[in-house]
Amino acid sequence: MREKKKRKNLRFFNEAVEYIDKFDTPDNFFEENTVSLEIGDSNSTFLRDEMLNELNNLRDIIKNNPDLKLKSLTKVEKQIFHKFINFYSKCPICGNLNHFFNLKRAYFDEEKKLLIEKLIRLMTLNNRKLNKFNLQLGVPCCNCYKNFYEE
Repeated sequence: MREKKKRKNLRFFNEAVEYIDKFDTPDNFFEENTVSLEIGDSNSTFLRDEMLNELNNLRDIIKNNPDLKLKSLTKVEKQIFHKFINFYSKCPICGNLNHFFNLKRAYFDEEKKLLIEKLIRLMTLNNRKLNKFNLQLGVPCCNCYKNFYEE
């Protein structure tokens, strides 16, 4: 036996739609306490603007998804990506392993594109001076980054 669903009334207030069960609350409560249904010009598009902002945020999240960008790489680009991940997988300061997810996210971040290009160039650079002085290039791990840059 299926129970009948209770009928719901739609009531407008504060620019939102609420579902209210008409049997739980008396009608006179709404008549006394409702907010005016007239929406001012300044607030008429507020809800729509908020929804559009959230949709733009979702679009940016989907567009900047590193997994989707990784799948769209060519074979040569994937080889460079894997070399980058392997080369910078260790912290040059403490030797701990860097998180794969953070390296991948940094690799595909549009704001860090110039930095990543320079790191790739340093990775492929075979300079005798770098080898002579035993310089270790790399990306610091989370702990070392916090120690050096958040003090």
